[in-house]
Amino acid sequence: MTGFLTHRARVHDARLPLHRQHSALRTCLTVFAPSGLRATYHHLTLSAAIPRRLEADPDALTRAVEELHEARVLWLVRTEEYAVQRRAEKQAGRRAVTNLRPWWLRSWWESTDRAWFEDRFATRRCDCPSTSGDRTRF
Repeated sequence: MTGFLTHRARVHDARLPLHRQHSALRTCLTVFAPSGLRATYHHLTLSAAIPRRLEADPDALTRAVEELHEARVLWLVRTEEYAVQRRAEKQAGRRAVTNLRPWWLRSWWESTDRAWFEDRFATRRCDCPSTSGDRTRF
């Protein structure tokens, strides 16, 4: 699979048909979508004013991909700063992460509110009485 910069170049390529440029923008979103695919696409649609008919404003795709590229550059810089910080902590002997990873480095499956998750599922009680007469936690 080709990367973000390749598809960004395809969005800028005026020789391609507009639907191919639009497809390249959507592929950029599969590589980097900081707010999730749909939310990021919706934001770009509003901020770059992408019309329903791409022929009405072909430069809108370029504006959108440039905004996405700027966000990606900032994200990559912050990711590298975090990696440098973690390497320094590990060299100092601190192998365990002292704080949770920042939200911009978390994957979608990582719980954002682990305390809520643990509280919700740790306090479940079964409906059948135990031998002592009270309900048992599991």
